[in-house]
Amino acid sequence: MSPIHLLPSLRFESNRWWLPRSLVATECLTGLLLRSNETDAFALGEHTEQRNHAGHAVADDASSTPDPITLQQTIEALRTDPPLLIFAAASFPGDSTSLTGLAAWLAENAITLFTDGDAFLGAPVVTSATRSRWSELDAYFKTLPVEQWLADATLWLEATGPSVAVSWRDRWPSVSFTAAELNGASPSPTPEIAATEIAAVDSLQQLARQMQHTRTLERSFDRRLHTQKLAALKQFAYGLSHEINNPLANISTRAQHLKQGETDPQRSASLQKIVDQVYRAHEMIADLMFYANPSLPETSRCDLNLLVRSVADEFVDEADSLSIRLETETPVGELWFDLDEPMFGEALRVLLRNSIEAIGSSGTIVMSVVPEATRVLVHVADSGPGLSRAAREHAFDPYFSGREAGRGLGLGLCRAYRIAKLHNADITLAGGASGCVATIAIGKSPA
Repeated sequence: MSPIHLLPSLRFESNRWWLPRSLVATECLTGLLLRSNETDAFALGEHTEQRNHAGHAVADDASSTPDPITLQQTIEALRTDPPLLIFAAASFPGDSTSLTGLAAWLAENAITLFTDGDAFLGAPVVTSATRSRWSELDAYFKTLPVEQWLADATLWLEATGPSVAVSWRDRWPSVSFTAAELNGASPSPTPEIAATEIAAVDSLQQLARQMQHTRTLERSFDRRLHTQKLAALKQFAYGLSHEINNPLANISTRAQHLKQGETDPQRSASLQKIVDQVYRAHEMIADLMFYANPSLPETSRCDLNLLVRSVADEFVDEADSLSIRLETETPVGELWFDLDEPMFGEALRVLLRNSIEAIGSSGTIVMSVVPEATRVLVHVADSGPGLSRAAREHAFDPYFSGREAGRGLGLGLCRAYRIAKLHNADITLAGGASGCVATIAIGKSPA
């Protein structure tokens, strides 16, 4: 016997007991968890709960019945694994049952037993002494008839816990065993059981199918969440535009009016800062509006190489003043795409602006165009602070800011994201402890 993990704790009053989970128990329970997850009763939560003798929440009206093969496999595990039988019996909420009834109950309640909030809370460290004791008990119980296992169950429980209270022991059910159960007799090969055997698959295949199903559900949920988020953001942006733009306009107008008659240079500069910040707030609201409800691009034939070089040229003077070396690398010739040139150019400006703000001063930015077989990549790489994994995942979310990490992501990137998507392109951020590469991948136009 080589137990690897523990079964959920058995609880009575403030005491806990732990039993080893053998490979036999693990294989059995894995199959039960996978099969239980496919039943409507558990998937929809259509069951009520009660607390059993061991403190676990269990279903008291479970309507799903395990198939004959699952039931027989569970019976086999219970009659060959003493800790599993003790765990199931001590957890069973009734006063009496048969081995078959106990197996059916375990199959129906496996998920609940393992997902109970404190099922593994305070689990002890399994020492070599504990493993040795479990091995001794396993060898000893193999000499006992199965009917005797529950009578000597305290030997297992007290190996990792306190003395078993008589009042708790008296609550355990009386488990009866038939000759067929003890001998491991299989059910008669009726057509129903034969069909079940044909349909049966091993646990790994079931797990793979379940994971595939879960991923499909997650992708579907992500799409619905994104759609609902955009709808909420659109409503929020319209409300924000109405409620904030009007006061901002009044602030800007008043500040400009005061600035016209101001003779003190310091006060005049302060008033200009007010005007500048008002415009900045207005641009942020405009970015939100564009992200939530962008206008459709008006495309025309555009040389991507020329557009990249043109946008980079706009930032040369600013980059020089900050001691930032700005380089462009484009392939020889022309790369024609159907683009909304002003809109796509704005996305490139956002990426360059993000890189300049991230570096601050004294660094390098390389803007490059890299043709591939079916697409063209536009990279904006910089030597500024890197991005954490969380920042990379949420960089294009308008609700997320990376400024606390030293790189101001702001709302501009969500605008670039929307522009890329409107052109059926992908946009990503990559980077580690230092440096960042923003990439727009756009599919090549058909010949």
